[in-house]
Amino acid sequence: MKKAIKLFVLSLLIGSIFVACNNNNEDNPSVNNDGKGEVKVKITDAPFPIDFVTQANVGVAKVELKNQNGEYVTVFEGSADYNMVNLTNGETETVADTDIQTGTYTEAKVTLEDASVHLSNGTVYDLTSDAQGTYSVAIDPPLVVEDDEDSDVLLDLDLNHSFEFTTTGLMYWITDIMNITGCNFQADFRACDLDQTGEIDGEVKTANDTAVEGALVTVTVDGDTVSTLTEADGKFTFLGIKEGDYTVHVSTESNAEVSVDNVHVTAQNSTEVTATIN
Repeated sequence: MKKAIKLFVLSLLIGSIFVACNNNNEDNPSVNNDGKGEVKVKITDAPFPIDFVTQANVGVAKVELKNQNGEYVTVFEGSADYNMVNLTNGETETVADTDIQTGTYTEAKVTLEDASVHLSNGTVYDLTSDAQGTYSVAIDPPLVVEDDEDSDVLLDLDLNHSFEFTTTGLMYWITDIMNITGCNFQADFRACDLDQTGEIDGEVKTANDTAVEGALVTVTVDGDTVSTLTEADGKFTFLGIKEGDYTVHVSTESNAEVSVDNVHVTAQNSTEVTATIN
């Protein structure tokens, strides 16, 4: 059986670039030129000012993974465009499916060819000149490819940090589309081996059990903030969270806040969380 490697790209508010782990030959298997595994490249997203944005597009031209010998292996090359607004809270879309040598991969390079944002009032910001380029990020935990086993890789594009809106005032929440005066682009990725990480699935509700939509939910992993917004049913999902204990923090546009402590995450498992806003 081939080894399936799924490359995901999460976006919007899910943020931060993780710090690479130190790798050595004793901890990691050497590259085996005889073995190959199947690579599935997927893309996904999580939200920013969804009420005002109908499209947040990125064009992917190339994805490369760096093995422990310092060589970059191309797992996707072509032209693939994605509206990240359609891929929220754990939803994914396959970008490519290819073979890769067994071994350990510690870095990902993503080459973008264009980007744009479409607002609900018809305004379009073409950000191609800003987006074009190659972006590198450490894979943490590193991707380990072995024969006859499947592996999943997460590439998380933080749209909220990548697409930066300029506004008419100093505000975090964009409360009116008329506040938006422009947009800048600077890609912000994180990457990890999903087989060595876990998932947080949760919901935010009021004391009378009403779902809270559009609440900002964050966790801090290795000093970096990973964030998302709740769906209409109050649900949210974090993929690619390293093993450990976390605090899930929730805030709303009305400045209500709540934290859930001691959220324990283990590899290849989902941790359920409920946050109640009073």
